[in-house]
Amino acid sequence: METASTADDAAGPPLHAPAAPSTSLAEIPGLDVDSQASMGDSDSAIGSMESSTQSLRDSIYEYVEENGRRFHKYKQGNYLLPNDETEQDRLDLQHHLFTLTFDGKLHIAPIEELKGGIHNVLDIGTGTGIWAIDFAVTYPSANVVGTDLSPIQPNFVPANCSFEVDDAEDEWVFPQKFDYIHGRALMSCFKNHKTVWEHAFKALRPGGILELQDLQMPLRYVDSTGEGTAMKLWNERFMAGALVLGRDFTKVAKYKAVLEEVGFADVVEKLYYWPVGTWARGKKMKTLGAWYREDCLAGIHAASSLIFTRALKMTPDAVEVFLVDVRKDMRDNRIHAYVPVYVVYGRKPQEELT
Repeated sequence: METASTADDAAGPPLHAPAAPSTSLAEIPGLDVDSQASMGDSDSAIGSMESSTQSLRDSIYEYVEENGRRFHKYKQGNYLLPNDETEQDRLDLQHHLFTLTFDGKLHIAPIEELKGGIHNVLDIGTGTGIWAIDFAVTYPSANVVGTDLSPIQPNFVPANCSFEVDDAEDEWVFPQKFDYIHGRALMSCFKNHKTVWEHAFKALRPGGILELQDLQMPLRYVDSTGEGTAMKLWNERFMAGALVLGRDFTKVAKYKAVLEEVGFADVVEKLYYWPVGTWARGKKMKTLGAWYREDCLAGIHAASSLIFTRALKMTPDAVEVFLVDVRKDMRDNRIHAYVPVYVVYGRKPQEELT
């Protein structure tokens, strides 16, 4: 493995960002280093993987190219990741990763217990729409709406599923109240998450539920194996660059407190973990690690492209050179990196406090 000093030289002047904490294994239930893990992935515990004006309408359905990647044109720059086919494939891969984590479930919140049933559902930041489509199939009596800045969802969907191009940070104008609102992997989507949660609170019917599923960056390590690595350096610069662009990727750990501040009741927080690679012990952790590493490898350029060139003023070529060593580290089972995954859900009170 090449040293991180080479990557450091390519990345330009240092910036300050939240340090990736090293955590004791005792603090992470179910995430243990497998001393017998192979350098590669031959472990038998891993399964096989495999608007109203014409100009506005034009901006919705057009795209812009930057650094060889395709981005949304409507509200250009509000979302930091591309929306091209490569990224769409990664989003679908990530959907599989979430469902593996939740043992096949699309939600953790007890929505089956909602009085009156589930009739209207909203998926904010729907991406390719895969969650909304699966939910519509699973709950055929529910009307599911997915919103996103990019119209990249398929044309052929279940009759009870539809998609709209919308910015969740703008005022919501849905005519109906929702029983359940879902948001997943929204860490990088908004400058002001609280505004979106306030919109969700107003859009829910009394007793309705908001559920959020998200990753808490930066990557962490169960021991000192991340020290001096290109992967740790990448994460530090990624976090710092995001701050320059007005995005704080550490907000996920504050979701519970913010939901309570907005007015949600009975707020629950659950914590899961995704290892980077197959170094962790146990079949499920190895499987999650294998899939999350693929998610990281598929998304590293997408995550870095805009942030590193705009915020850190790197050239596209310099970014690619820097990422060579980062990818090597992500494939190295001797580096015990992981990311916490938060699920936070809360209920709108039956009677709003005045």
